[in-house]
Amino acid sequence: MIYHILIILLLYIVFKLSDGIIAAIDRWRIKRSILSNPIKRYEYYRSGYTIREVRRLRRLPYRDYLKSYHWDLVRSAALKRDGNKCSDCGADCAERPLEVHHINYARKGNENLDDLMTLCRECHEERHFIATAFE
Repeated sequence: MIYHILIILLLYIVFKLSDGIIAAIDRWRIKRSILSNPIKRYEYYRSGYTIREVRRLRRLPYRDYLKSYHWDLVRSAALKRDGNKCSDCGADCAERPLEVHHINYARKGNENLDDLMTLCRECHEERHFIATAFE
């Protein structure tokens, strides 16, 4: 009789442990799927930003901002969204180096992906030339 109780207790413990392990594996799979996609990864990190973090990013000089981990996330998400192709001429990264252009700087440090576009270097320089020509 006591052996039956011990076996039932051990089975209960094993099932409880396996439920915890399965839940941990599911959480790991979800996080892995988020972190392997640049767009989801950027949205995941962006959702956790505090006002203090956004202010710190906005105060950075632009050259330092472009070296930040945040910009790496933003840049990779924009490149992924645009299929690693120039939005103007359609050149891909094998043909010309690609850059990510701010359409506006209103949300610098907390950009929406709609604030950015992928351009090749020539198209990027042309955009900046046109912008300065009409100022």
